Amino acid sequence: MGAGIQGWGWSKPGLELAMLEGVDLTVVESRSLMHRIEVAMVSHDEWLAELYRALICGGSLSEEYTASDAFERCKFGQWLRMLCQYNEKLESLPLIKDIDFLHRRMHQSVQELLIYHGSNNVDRTVLATLYDEVIAKKMAFRWLVAALDHLICYQILHTDPLTNTLGREKLIATLNREIAEIAKNPARESLIAMIDIDHFKNINDTFGHLVGDRVLVEVTRFVKANLRPTDLVFRYGGEEFVIFLSGTSQTWAGTLLDRLRQRLSLYEITTSPVTLPINVTASFGVTRLTGNESVQDQLERADQAMYLAKTQGRNRVVIA
Repeated sequence: MGAGIQGWGWSKPGLELAMLEGVDLTVVESRSLMHRIEVAMVSHDEWLAELYRALICGGSLSEEYTASDAFERCKFGQWLRMLCQYNEKLESLPLIKDIDFLHRRMHQSVQELLIYHGSNNVDRTVLATLYDEVIAKKMAFRWLVAALDHLICYQILHTDPLTNTLGREKLIATLNREIAEIAKNPARESLIAMIDIDHFKNINDTFGHLVGDRVLVEVTRFVKANLRPTDLVFRYGGEEFVIFLSGTSQTWAGTLLDRLRQRLSLYEITTSPVTLPINVTASFGVTRLTGNESVQDQLERADQAMYLAKTQGRNRVVIA
């Protein structure tokens, strides 16, 4: 079974959360996923109840229990397969892989139990051992599914429902963790960039707040699409956002963000079928994280760099 439960994906929830953020589920999609997990587990409980009934009371069981591909025939297996087909990024999550692995192993243990249970010479000690193996795998399997459910719930609580970016509380937690890593390893380079959409008030005043919201959604979607999978975007407030660039040199960050700035200025945002597209620009303030300053001090430094970008004419990147 490999490293055991402590070696599976949930042993590093911070890493799993970052990978789940990379899946880029909306809050509505995340809530739907939680509901579908609940339905799938109810079906799985019914599957187990039928198994227990057959073991205790006798009777035959369908191929959902005895076939070599029983793990794909059961309703949970069908749900898991459809889930990964719906979103291929979910399939790559270590936690999803671990759930799939344990689900298969649990079915294998059930088959071994049923084969021995139906044999002519049954040793009660061996039977109990096989039964205990099924129960152990069932408990570990349910634990991992619960971990996935909690992970999704945690992401929902820390996601801005409009832009589907992470919120300020998650930003503070992420930066605190990174600052602690840098304090232990000063050679580690990570940066944050404060972004402010230029003249955003004019958009609200001219077109209305609904169009303004649409611009925020499209800008953040564009920004995330033009960053690396490991980069995180947080909504800081209003039209201000923070990008966290982990393990990135200042030179590379400057190149990456300036390219993003240029592409954003050319991006046409369609807000309705009957109006002309809107072009926006943004000002970027960038600073390298250190291991000996508070989160607030470092955010303030990035904010000052962003303010300097605005005073110098907007639509530019300033590195503090």
